[in-house]
Amino acid sequence: MDTIREFDSVWKKFMVMCRAKLMEKSKQCALSGAAAEMSVQDAASMWFDPYNACGQWLKQLEKEEPQTAEKVKTILQEIKLEEIPGKKGFPELGVIGIAAGGAAAGAGVGAWILHLGTWGTLLSAAIPAVVLYPAMKGYQKSEREKAEREGITKYLEQLSLVREEIDGVLNCSAC
Repeated sequence: MDTIREFDSVWKKFMVMCRAKLMEKSKQCALSGAAAEMSVQDAASMWFDPYNACGQWLKQLEKEEPQTAEKVKTILQEIKLEEIPGKKGFPELGVIGIAAGGAAAGAGVGAWILHLGTWGTLLSAAIPAVVLYPAMKGYQKSEREKAEREGITKYLEQLSLVREEIDGVLNCSAC
C-alpha cells in the first residue's frame, strides 16, 4: 500500500507539470489535441528522469516489482488525448459591429432627438464607439481566456483515466 500512497504524491507533481505545460502551450498557440498531447508527453518524460521525484518512484518500483514497473512505463509512454472541440469566441466583426452600432445610435440620438449640429452629431457618434470598442475587446479577451482554461481542465480530466489504469496495475500487484 505504501507504493500507492507514494504514487499519489508523485502523480500530483505530474499533474502540476502537465497543467504548466498546457498553459505554456496555450499562450504560444491555440491548444489543439495534438499540441496538448505533445505537452503532456513532454511532462510525462519526468517519469523517466531518475533525478526527478516521479522518475525516482518509478525506478524504486522497478527494483521492487519489475513487471508492474514495465506495465506502468507502457501506460505512461502511450498517453493519448482526445481532441476537445474549441469553443467559438466572440468574433472580431462582432466587436466592430457593436462599436459601429453604438456609433450609429449615438449619431441618431445626437442628430434627430437632440438636434445637435454637425460637430455634436459627430461627437455623439464617436463617444459610444470609443467606449464600446475597448469594452468589447476586453470581453472578447476574457472569453478566450476562459475557453483556454476550460480546455486545459478537460485535457487534464482525460489523464484521470491514465491514473485509474495505473492504480489498477498497482492494486493488482499488491494482490
